[in-house]
Amino acid sequence: MRVLLLEDENIAREFFVKILLQIPEVSEVFATSGSEEAISLIHSEDIDLALVDIELDNQELNGIQVARRIVEHNQNIFIVFITGYAQYALDSFIVHPYDYILKPVNKNRLVKLIQEINAKKEPSPLFLRYGNKVYQISPYEIIFVEKSNNAAYLHTTKGIYKVYYTLQELENLLGNVLFRSHRSYLINPQYLDSIIPNIGRSYQVNFLDYKKTAVMSRQKYKEYRDQ
Repeated sequence: MRVLLLEDENIAREFFVKILLQIPEVSEVFATSGSEEAISLIHSEDIDLALVDIELDNQELNGIQVARRIVEHNQNIFIVFITGYAQYALDSFIVHPYDYILKPVNKNRLVKLIQEINAKKEPSPLFLRYGNKVYQISPYEIIFVEKSNNAAYLHTTKGIYKVYYTLQELENLLGNVLFRSHRSYLINPQYLDSIIPNIGRSYQVNFLDYKKTAVMSRQKYKEYRDQ
């Protein structure tokens, strides 16, 4: 889970970062004291959870206003407000946060909350109409997705399905199961067998017990290798 932390108090921010990095479900923490930087991070990084302090000193936007901007950008990001004053809790629900934490923060409550959110962000099955039938597909059955014109082809352990979703929509639906390897491909790393350089600036992705291949760009190869 990738977490954005917006907290303007240095000691509190260091406390949160220290605790978050000890939680196995948390893979990366983006900590900032500035509201504008938080909004910038939401646009540049793939964030799963935003921990947002409501009271921000010397900032143009308070935490609730930042959360509104987050929701406008991506409604799938979980929002948890941090506040030292209970009366702000009701105001915060204008953006439908998942929860809120009152200061001083209880470490065990924070850990349990992160684990609870991580469990809830597991992707749900997809219900796909194919011909005259509707199929239920688990995200974990998808080997890779290939975009072609206005359609996307889901290569799964049950067969190939043509759907009219954008890759961004499928990424939002499938959570963290698939990796965007190319502007036209999503791959499931659990089925990956090998990555072989092509002539040029791309790579061929081969899968276990599956003959069809996908493509990985040079930039995405570096990202995949370094994660």
